[in-house]
Amino acid sequence: MRRKAFLIVAAALVLATMAPVAGAGGNARRPAIEAGANNVVTLQRTDTGWEGTWYWYVGSTYNATNLTGVTALGLLEAYRDVKDPAYLDAAIDAAGFIMAHLGAGATDPYHERTTAPDVVFLHRLSQVTGDASYADRAELEWSNLTSFWPAAGDLDALFRTINRRSAWDIAFFLEAAYLSGDSDWANDAAAILADTTDTFYYGTDTWWYALNVAASIRALVGCGYAGQYNGQVVELLGQLIALADDDNGVGGYVQDTAYAVLAFSTVGGAGRQYANDLGRWLANHQQPTGGWIEAGDEYPEVDGEAVRALASTIGTNVTLDGFQPGTGMNSSWRRAVTGQSAIPYSGD
Repeated sequence: MRRKAFLIVAAALVLATMAPVAGAGGNARRPAIEAGANNVVTLQRTDTGWEGTWYWYVGSTYNATNLTGVTALGLLEAYRDVKDPAYLDAAIDAAGFIMAHLGAGATDPYHERTTAPDVVFLHRLSQVTGDASYADRAELEWSNLTSFWPAAGDLDALFRTINRRSAWDIAFFLEAAYLSGDSDWANDAAAILADTTDTFYYGTDTWWYALNVAASIRALVGCGYAGQYNGQVVELLGQLIALADDDNGVGGYVQDTAYAVLAFSTVGGAGRQYANDLGRWLANHQQPTGGWIEAGDEYPEVDGEAVRALASTIGTNVTLDGFQPGTGMNSSWRRAVTGQSAIPYSGD
């Protein structure tokens, strides 16, 4: 999404000196998850005559076909925690839209491709429902995506050509490749994300700096590359911790903060404290409607991401991503924040 540029002050901090941000308030996260998921369900469209399944205002038009899966992932995570069947029903409806209208398997095509988040969403929905047809469709669509970009380097080259400095997109592609069993594509994508010297993606002058850092951490750790790229993950963690603020989340943006929560939850261990504190910031900035305002507007994509992030902080719950917290990470980073152990959610 296009957003106002924001100034990021990057400091060369040593992890051993970093402490988790203080809680931004006492708002409970479970009610925030329920209110947020209820709001996303309410925003879901019931018609398929418009382009997209989610209300997404851009001027007076709708433009949402590329945001279905990423929004619905929030519903799946909320369903995992709350068990409200309305959330799963809405997620299944979203999958129905994807399968009817997007990608190689579409019966009434709107667009020739799904997105990488759509592929991830279909895989996760298959895991939740036990319905293998969703995973089968996800693998078909992954094969279709690789007909456009046979290797991660091809997508990277496209991004550089069009100046799309979006490592967070590559991170989603990495997860889609990983879930689809395409280890070669995943390995190449991991190498791209692990190049922390690459200022194209990790330059602080890009609008997406915080998103890139957080998404890369989450994908590298969650898809099993934290051991291979341990030094780079620790470096990225230091950058993300430096961006976290108890009064302002991450840059004052809901989306950036949500991605940071998901990253810290994926790392686990001491990362849980950061995730919990930033989760409270999200809860404190929720609107009475259950949504969130980003740069003056409400975007269902951001609502879904915020719900997903909040749900990942509940207790010791392993997120739908299947990421065992801390798997593949040695304990050096956790020792670097001595005395700051994770605080599990107690239900208050």
